[in-house]
Amino acid sequence: MVNDPSKLTSIVKDDAATVVCPVCYLARQTSVKQFRHKQHTLKAKCKCGHIFKIELEFRQHRRKQTAMQGKYKLSSHDTRNKAVKIINLSMSGACFEVRGKHDIQIGQKGTINFTLDDHKQTIVLKSVTVRTIQGNYIGCDFIEDRAYQKELGFFLKP
Repeated sequence: MVNDPSKLTSIVKDDAATVVCPVCYLARQTSVKQFRHKQHTLKAKCKCGHIFKIELEFRQHRRKQTAMQGKYKLSSHDTRNKAVKIINLSMSGACFEVRGKHDIQIGQKGTINFTLDDHKQTIVLKSVTVRTIQGNYIGCDFIEDRAYQKELGFFLKP
């Protein structure tokens, strides 16, 4: 997982990446089709001479970095929601950070809820399936429903 979002380049539909130099901020769009099923961390060299690494991420939907507080419940025998921090969000899922030790398993289903930091302070409740676990970072897909699509779409616009 990349902690520095300036080094992360999301590739959504057209296999084109916009690479931005972290020194001079020059942006360049380039095809990364040849890397779709291969290497995901690359070195880039800017016209200004700066060499930097980028991590390519091929996704269905663009991801937005966040720092919102939320709650999750992932098993039917859990009686209370547990606190989380929503690290990033897309139209199809989220990554959240749990506190302390956990027994979360890939494939587990449950719910997460959080409040968008939009002008309406929209409260979002989504059913999820856990897809990835990296320590205390849990990646999950939203179980397909249309709830909050309009609100999420507006919130996630670049």
